[in-house]
Amino acid sequence: MTIIGRVQRDGVSVEVAPGGALRSVELEPAALQLGGAKLAKTILTLVREAGRHANQDAEEAIRAQLGGLSDEDFAVLGLAAYDEVPNDDQAAAADEGRR
Repeated sequence: MTIIGRVQRDGVSVEVAPGGALRSVELEPAALQLGGAKLAKTILTLVREAGRHANQDAEEAIRAQLGGLSDEDFAVLGLAAYDEVPNDDQAAAADEGRR
């Protein structure tokens, strides 16, 4: 079984594996009309959203097979709880702090 989070919006399609590894980004011509800043923000938003979907699906699959794992166990596996994945504002603040 392969678990991949997929999201598409505004001419941008992304696929992300559990744990956050980016698998693909596809841009339709309409996406290029968004402008650089909006396109970048859209891609980052969709990557985070697809990552949440992939992590959720992976967690459900693992719980069904193993059960009894704590949220800390899932964090160690790179599958943070959905509310632990930073939203756009939190991610922007973290990016700003790294500069």
